[in-house]
Amino acid sequence: MGFIMPLQLVRKPPVGNVRSDRLKITLDGRHTLKQKACMLMQVKYWLHHEQGIDNAGPSDLYLSLLDPNGYPLTTFRDGQAMSDYSLVIESPYHCAADDYDRRQTPSGPRFF
Repeated sequence: MGFIMPLQLVRKPPVGNVRSDRLKITLDGRHTLKQKACMLMQVKYWLHHEQGIDNAGPSDLYLSLLDPNGYPLTTFRDGQAMSDYSLVIESPYHCAADDYDRRQTPSGPRFF
């Protein structure tokens, strides 16, 4: 059986607390990307089993990338700055709600 890392729900301090409907998830420590993915799966497990939450909207994940010696990486192999780009993955799943338009077109004559 694998090692389960403890999850903590930490309250943000009231000073400078920007109101947001999004949950910030921090994956602490220096690990491989595979280990970070496992940590994220533990968050998914906790959200499902402890909070009954199974769905999420658009999400941002920020990674502090490191070289094999633990030094921060700021450029890609071709020398371009990582901060100049965003890596976007389009959803592989079709969701009817993404296409649904709440604005209804009038179906008959309207009297004002």
